[in-house]
Amino acid sequence: MKTLLTLLALLLTVSLHGQTAPPQNTTGQGGQQQQPDEVTRDGLWQGQLKGGNYIVRCNSIIALSKHEYITDGVARVVEVNLTLNSAQIVRFYFLEPYKPETGSSTLSAGTAALEKAKGLFEQAAGRVSPDLTAPKVVKNYPASTHAHTVEFVLKDEARLNSLFGSLERSMRTGQGRVWKE
Repeated sequence: MKTLLTLLALLLTVSLHGQTAPPQNTTGQGGQQQQPDEVTRDGLWQGQLKGGNYIVRCNSIIALSKHEYITDGVARVVEVNLTLNSAQIVRFYFLEPYKPETGSSTLSAGTAALEKAKGLFEQAAGRVSPDLTAPKVVKNYPASTHAHTVEFVLKDEARLNSLFGSLERSMRTGQGRVWKE
């Protein structure tokens, strides 16, 4: 239950942040917003994200994955994972409310509860601080994660796809890149 509440709080935060106007970028393949990454000669992939920075040597990346799942019938999660030649695990997420295509009464009730909670959260966030609308990873040690996990949440799925493409190019070529959220 604690994990569900943590995920719900994170989902609401990301959902609120997603209501702001996106930055002006060039339009890429499929009409998605794209911002090109910058090629470097140092062999390092650097991600400059709103939640922090991440730098990894390109030849340290052993595996890269991107997958999608539904968690607790409440959120759709798209996740990019980096496997390194170390104990560290790196994850990048995009989250959005899950809206089932075919109506199940249990899932519909969960979605309705999520929408109500989202409305209450928006009202409270507007009264407290505009900083609450920035997406943040919420960790509850030791239950939600372990010490070797680095996590970032992105507000836009197209930007997560761009990040994945940049990491894939660096992994395949060994060429450094700077990617910016």
